[in-house]
Amino acid sequence: MPHFGNSLRALRKTRGQTQQALAIAAGISKGYLSKIEASARPPTFSTLQSIAAVLDAEVGDLLDFQTTPARSANLEIHEPGEGSWQQAGEPGGYAFLPLAGRYRQKYLSPFLMEVAPGTTSYFKHDGEEFLHVLDGTVELEYEGRRHTLQAGASAYLDSRIKHRFHNPTRKPAKVLAVNFVYRRF
Repeated sequence: MPHFGNSLRALRKTRGQTQQALAIAAGISKGYLSKIEASARPPTFSTLQSIAAVLDAEVGDLLDFQTTPARSANLEIHEPGEGSWQQAGEPGGYAFLPLAGRYRQKYLSPFLMEVAPGTTSYFKHDGEEFLHVLDGTVELEYEGRRHTLQAGASAYLDSRIKHRFHNPTRKPAKVLAVNFVYRRF
């Protein structure tokens, strides 16, 4: 797989964006964007969505996500083995697997998350989020409270409010997450 930061930098330059302009439009600092471009790993999924929207790209384009050719402009099927798990940010937080590669002009972003033991960083991004725990246990920290979600439990939240995950066990937890972004950039 290509070095993530190099691919992002090349796309940014192709689109004629400076680091400063892209950072402002994506709602992140120029220093953070510089760190992302120097990293082999992508940022959190929500940051990746913001960057892709500003660059008029698909999240899958940024991740070199390969899917089966579209059967229709209105249908995408994700086959087992398509795509690859991406470690978000620093090791130990979470990894994600996009379940759809063509996000452009779409409002939903479905992906699987694997939450490692420990605590992730805080997230805060436009939209709403639906979570369903497939395996293991995660604690959702939201509005200053921890909510324990075990396999089979779901949560729906306003993702503009900072939140994070804590996995109190020794094994990774698997979560189906669907982000709904109602504001298109």
